[in-house]
Amino acid sequence: MKITPLDIQQQQFRMRFRGFDMVEVDNFLELLAGEFEELVQEINQLKEEDRRKLARINELEAVEKDLRETLVSVQRITDEMKSNARKEAELIIEDSKTEGRKIIQNAQGEALKIEEDINRLHGQRAQLRAALLATLEMHRRLLEPSPDPGKSPAGSDEG
Repeated sequence: MKITPLDIQQQQFRMRFRGFDMVEVDNFLELLAGEFEELVQEINQLKEEDRRKLARINELEAVEKDLRETLVSVQRITDEMKSNARKEAELIIEDSKTEGRKIIQNAQGEALKIEEDINRLHGQRAQLRAALLATLEMHRRLLEPSPDPGKSPAGSDEG
């Protein structure tokens, strides 16, 4: 059975011969009821504060749970992004290597073509030189004095 301050204030005692002073008892009961009422109010305030704090704790635990889940999601997404970036970088590197090989092959082809052109030009130069030398030789012979018609050429035995 719970006792309230009102129960204390309304408590009646039987009268006996040579009993307690009723005014003193009533004053004490009023004092006790006042103190009891203050304690009940304080208990109720503490219960309400406890209820609010428990509600706040539950809120914070829910927020903490959400934050943990968010962090796990962010970590997973970050890992995926890193993995995708790594894969993309590898693809870019492979493409670059392939492109580099093509450039090298083209350059080597160009170098061979230039080398062939150089060799062809060397051949043309040699032909041109030979033709020039032959032309010079022909002109030199034309410019040489011709032998006398009455003389026989040297070393020939006509007779």
